Amino acid sequence: MIELLVVVAILTLLVSMMLPSLAAAKDLARQAVCSSNIRQILLADKGYSVENQGYFALAAEDIMTDNLKRWHGERGAMDQAFDPRRSPLKQYLADGAVKECPAFRNYYDEAGIAGAFEAGCGGYGYNATYIGGRADLYGMAAAAGTHSAKDSDIRRAGDTVMFTDTAYMLGEGRMIAYSFCEPVFYVFGPSGPSTHRPNPTIHFRHRRLCNVAWADGHVDARGMSFSTDYVTHSRISAEEAAESGLGWFGPDSNELFDLE
Repeated sequence: MIELLVVVAILTLLVSMMLPSLAAAKDLARQAVCSSNIRQILLADKGYSVENQGYFALAAEDIMTDNLKRWHGERGAMDQAFDPRRSPLKQYLADGAVKECPAFRNYYDEAGIAGAFEAGCGGYGYNATYIGGRADLYGMAAAAGTHSAKDSDIRRAGDTVMFTDTAYMLGEGRMIAYSFCEPVFYVFGPSGPSTHRPNPTIHFRHRRLCNVAWADGHVDARGMSFSTDYVTHSRISAEEAAESGLGWFGPDSNELFDLE
């Protein structure tokens, strides 16, 4: 009996030692799947540009009017989910839809209008300010509906963000899908970035890392450099946002998002 108890104790100890390694391996597998997913979105947008005179897909064609169209799909009404069969990238994606990041399934997705707001983007966000809409040239309202960047506009493709892991925080730890990776500062036209910041939407959900797809076609993982307060829906401090995995990587400027 004593020998059996010793064996059980040893096995219990070994299992307890292995569990963290198994959890880490599972997280790494999710990150690898996510990396593959986000690369497919990147390649789909590049495929779209090849067949559209070099222009990338619009991020949100009618966001200032009907608000029914996104790069990942369309919907018939504000309280409906986006239909990936009506996405401009449909023909360039496997199965015609964006695959969901397996690590994002653990996060909150509110039912109704808020849940449908960006459902279908898979937990990935597009650089809508500079690539999916030229807010730097025409301002946010005009650029969203009619202007996207051309591949020839991007001067530093290896250092220009196209897509990242994203989410939007509603408060109390609740998350919804969000389809734009916001830069560090708002941009309202050719005068350059403003001094006002959007809420951080880049989501560091892979053991404090996020996957980033760059305009030259490569994907890597980046750690958070800083975060800021959330001021929409509820007041959330920079510390709370960072704890929830929302912030930015790189310098405190738009240089990894802009096309210069």
